[in-house]
Amino acid sequence: MNGDVRLPRILITCCGRIPSVELGFILPFSELQKQGFCIFKYKDELHLSPFDIAWCDSIFIVRGASSESVWAAEHAKRFGRMVLGWWDDDFLSIPTYSLSYSYYSSKIVKKNINTLFKLCDYFFSPSPRLAAKLSSILGKEVRVLPGAQWVERSEPIGKNRNTIPIVGFAGSQDHLAMLNTLVGPVIAAVADAHADFKVHVVGPKPDFLGKLAVETIHTPYIDNYSEYLDFASKLEWDIGLAPLRDIEFTKHKYPNKLMEYSYIGCAGVYSRVEPYASVIQDGVTGLLVENQVNLWRDAIVKLLSEPQLRLRISKSAYEFVRCNYDRQSVADRYADILVPLWKYRAEKVNGFSGINLRCSVVDKVYRRYSDYFQTLGLRRFVIAALKKPFRVLQGRLPRRKR
Repeated sequence: MNGDVRLPRILITCCGRIPSVELGFILPFSELQKQGFCIFKYKDELHLSPFDIAWCDSIFIVRGASSESVWAAEHAKRFGRMVLGWWDDDFLSIPTYSLSYSYYSSKIVKKNINTLFKLCDYFFSPSPRLAAKLSSILGKEVRVLPGAQWVERSEPIGKNRNTIPIVGFAGSQDHLAMLNTLVGPVIAAVADAHADFKVHVVGPKPDFLGKLAVETIHTPYIDNYSEYLDFASKLEWDIGLAPLRDIEFTKHKYPNKLMEYSYIGCAGVYSRVEPYASVIQDGVTGLLVENQVNLWRDAIVKLLSEPQLRLRISKSAYEFVRCNYDRQSVADRYADILVPLWKYRAEKVNGFSGINLRCSVVDKVYRRYSDYFQTLGLRRFVIAALKKPFRVLQGRLPRRKR
């Protein structure tokens, strides 16, 4: 696709290879690489070196807010590389109920974000609403890069699955309050009206587990994305629940539950708030419901009572996602939007004297953990390290969401 002798080299980095990276970068850039637009590679922030930055022409800093992100951006600018930022959450407005609130509200992380805003040549988001907000803050256009769907289903949706329908929910610990205050009372009300169903919660452990007049299964959060995909591919849910708070933060999110539930092959019930309200066609690709117990109860009872409606919605949702978020169509949009990347070639970097010291073990550990020490304090940091040593060693304290 390029007339240049050398294809542009794109480096992608994040705190970890999380779903945001897979859907927003690995899948679409794999397609772009196949088509000859570029060569790309991904590397966790923790393992990033000056040699990686010297290799690339452009670097995508995904969900950047850490001192490690700032280090990467500063070295990229020093080497004459193009720096690009990408957010799929509004890290400027993290709600107090979130596990990551203390991290993103800390002075050092706010300073990191402001620095990254200044260093980025271009900025992107999968959310049009978040892109508009960031455009006004940065004083320049933030373009929309949509994420791809998870993976194609191995078989089409062709029948209702279970004699006893399964109602499922999957999410992070940040959704626990909604589970307890909305989903729990809703399931109890549905059980009074329609006793013949089961419940499966993946992620946070709700207070109502074992206390309702309906069988409820709990599966702990699966952090590894590949393992979660394999797990989700085996789920036979009939109905998927996607409750979401009606606050400013959630309005800037990406409709990932639509992708997830279309992959599982179930009919989704969604809060009538952004980002779902503008994407889902009510009664066709899902049910949109105000966050009231009686309305959620009625929606779930309707789907439980009408298996053909469940089937029609699950099929329509899958076709909608397949047509609008498949890898090829997303890659085509990336190809049009990312023209500056295809044209840009950075000069070769010669010599690393002095710079290699910045990649010493001590320096890397300091950059990685200075954020956490200052955010959590020594006592809380040590407690977190003792509870989850591997996650702390990887620099992955709980600040990530699916």
